[in-house]
Amino acid sequence: MHLKITVAAILIFACMGANAQVKKKIKKSRRSKTESQFALAKKDILVEWETGYETFDATLGTTAVPNIVLHYGISNRLEVNTELSIVSVTDKSETPIKKISGAEPLLAGFNYLLRKEDKNGPAVIASIQLAVPFLASKNFTAAHLAPVMQLDIQQPLSKKLTAGFTPGLFWDGFITTPSYTYTSSLTYKPVKKWVLSAEIFGFISKDLPQHNIDAELDYNINPHWAFGITGGVGISSAAHKSYAGINGSYGFNAARKKHS
Repeated sequence: MHLKITVAAILIFACMGANAQVKKKIKKSRRSKTESQFALAKKDILVEWETGYETFDATLGTTAVPNIVLHYGISNRLEVNTELSIVSVTDKSETPIKKISGAEPLLAGFNYLLRKEDKNGPAVIASIQLAVPFLASKNFTAAHLAPVMQLDIQQPLSKKLTAGFTPGLFWDGFITTPSYTYTSSLTYKPVKKWVLSAEIFGFISKDLPQHNIDAELDYNINPHWAFGITGGVGISSAAHKSYAGINGSYGFNAARKKHS
């Protein structure tokens, strides 16, 4: 995967209305991985932000300043989302140190809940997104359209523990062949208002595979606001070395004029 696209930007995800309240979001960040967090109802609006720093090697790193996502619930099964990432790439291999900043390509797409989880099986979400190369700053313009296709599977193991697996295909916009992607996750709610999640995710292509692990701790201040911290490391030679960030979210319902 080329280094010029690390985050890009519009996504979507579907609501989960089941009793176990599996909440799933497909997020292109840290980088191009899934993460359990929120689910929206019809006419819910959710704004998210994240600022973080990703180290690729001893000379190259990227700062998201910030990544901003706006979600809107079309129905209890369909959600649309727009996301913008402003990034700064630092290259220490040159003297003087070279920095390139700008907006990465926007993503547009949808997530649709194919199946709600129940006692007979997991929730299943289909997700298709498309990065538009020309909707980016000059230094971050890609050569081709860059779709992302994922099938997200989420299964509550108990009232506090949820497991997930997400296979997919990812095009980076620079070459026409895709990478195969995967995420395996566990989300745990130890006490009220706190959520702990851990994930193994990666990209497999004709180049060396990239495998990563990370963890996130979130605190839901109230139904309106949430904040979190996250960090991870690469576990294969081609993966990024490390990532650390802070994030937050704010949500409300446009029809009921109250928070979601």
